[in-house]
Amino acid sequence: MQHYDKGYERIPGAYKDELIEANQKFTARIHELGAKIFCQIYHPGRQATTVATECHDVVAPTPIVDPVCMAFPRTITVDEIHQVVKDFGQAARRVKEMGFDGVELHCAHGYLLSEFLSPYFNKRVDEYGGCFENRVRIVKEVYEAMRAEVGPDFPITVRLSGIEYTPGGRTEAETYELALWFEEMGFDGIHVTNSSYASAPPMQAIAPMHAPHALNMEVSEQIKKLVNIPVILTNRINDPRMAETLLRMDKADFIGMARGSLCDPHLPNKAKAGELDTSRYCLGCLQGCEFPLFFNQEVTCVANPGVGVEFKDSFDKVDSPKKVMVVGAGPAGLFAAETAAKRGHKVEVYEAQEDIGGQYRSAAYSIGKGELATLAASLRTSLANLGVPIHLNCEVTEDLIREVAPDTVVLATGAKPNTPDIPGLDRDNVAIAEDVLLGRVDYTVEGPIVVFGGGKVACETATHVAQINHDVTVVARRPMLLTDMDPINAQCQRSYMDQYGVKTRPGCPPKAVTDEGAVFTNEAGEEEVLPAALVISALGYKPYNPLEDAARKFCDEVLVIGSAVEEGDVMSATKDGYECGLRI
Repeated sequence: MQHYDKGYERIPGAYKDELIEANQKFTARIHELGAKIFCQIYHPGRQATTVATECHDVVAPTPIVDPVCMAFPRTITVDEIHQVVKDFGQAARRVKEMGFDGVELHCAHGYLLSEFLSPYFNKRVDEYGGCFENRVRIVKEVYEAMRAEVGPDFPITVRLSGIEYTPGGRTEAETYELALWFEEMGFDGIHVTNSSYASAPPMQAIAPMHAPHALNMEVSEQIKKLVNIPVILTNRINDPRMAETLLRMDKADFIGMARGSLCDPHLPNKAKAGELDTSRYCLGCLQGCEFPLFFNQEVTCVANPGVGVEFKDSFDKVDSPKKVMVVGAGPAGLFAAETAAKRGHKVEVYEAQEDIGGQYRSAAYSIGKGELATLAASLRTSLANLGVPIHLNCEVTEDLIREVAPDTVVLATGAKPNTPDIPGLDRDNVAIAEDVLLGRVDYTVEGPIVVFGGGKVACETATHVAQINHDVTVVARRPMLLTDMDPINAQCQRSYMDQYGVKTRPGCPPKAVTDEGAVFTNEAGEEEVLPAALVISALGYKPYNPLEDAARKFCDEVLVIGSAVEEGDVMSATKDGYECGLRI
């Protein structure tokens, strides 16, 4: 609603009339398909960076720094507040002229209007701070400015954090007062969400997989009892059955599933048709939808790497279908197989292990990450529906490639655990982290367990075994743990480690495993030994690609993808697989 007041560099705007025409084309296309669309407008307040604002001042009710964006905000003046009010009104006018069916005023998630409403952010003592009537004043003025511009019949809804999950922030008690006040003011609906950027994980505005499902349902239910306008419930609702159940329980009138729509745009139609086993559910991983925004990158999705690029990626059937042999049923191989099969190629998948999923399968064993298994499961169903066979326990050899005689070989053989030259790693009391997670190793040993490594695999494995063994220590070469994990999920993982008493020794390079235990160089540069009944090696992965030369003997088109090229995360793996399937 103001040119330089935005939380992300790529956020669209409604701050000038020149933006109306392009949006009219956008809404017209939505309406052609029989759908309705609202436009949400906001001011980020302190939750912006100087990069996003192009070095213009970041403003807030009071100068309290946001712990995520870290820009030092300036106190917004009364004159500037009056201008913000006018600009919200003009933005609402443009939204109506753009052809949107309604407008939502964002008063949640720690943005400017939310900051005025909350005693955590708002320490003012003028007419815009202090008592309830003063803190809501700016929202009242903004609503009146918007209503004056759009008229009495254009819907205006409001988004509200039911609980801020911030020490000193607003709790549900005052939220219920606000809900009644919003209805009295004239808002046509209340959209219930939670938190701000300052909220501690996992209770985030864009909640990770570690947050409870439908975490706002109790607040939403109470608001619905209080008001006579529609109530929308959102956050961590990723299953149509769950959404239907919440509606039947009278928790809300509508269910919001934004990330679910990125993950699978066809989810509502699949639910309507009863095709729930083919749905691609949001994992709550945050890797594609949230964190790219902070780095001026495009939004994508682990489970749907084609989101946002549908305009250029063609799924037209190929004129000359090829016989495609996909080696490896990890995320990269599965996406390559699915994408190629959708385009009409004849695809078969070969997997050396007993099941599909690759490293992603073991990742689901970690605490709070069980939903990761839904991705591989949905891909299995999709491939079955596309007529793609999956050959399990099938080690591909040069002879098999010759026998199959494919037109294209996709090598998605992934990565193998790294085994550095550390004496004793081949001892009987040493196990690979992936084998521990998958239950291939009995870790119910009597005595201490030491985990070598400081990344997410090491820390998640340590927490996994610490549930039954309360003497687990992570010994890591690097001075910081979990540097390969995004900050929100990393903080959740640290909480689990604290909960289960996992001890950590960062900055201590492992040296050996001996009869005495796990040997490492401690913080003082001295050799130290920890007794260890079991040592778990989680020292990273290295690309595994043993078949490329053999494949090129019999096939002109050989494509190597995913961690077989360079060890990476699941985001890069699914993207690689998807793009590979389009290239064939």
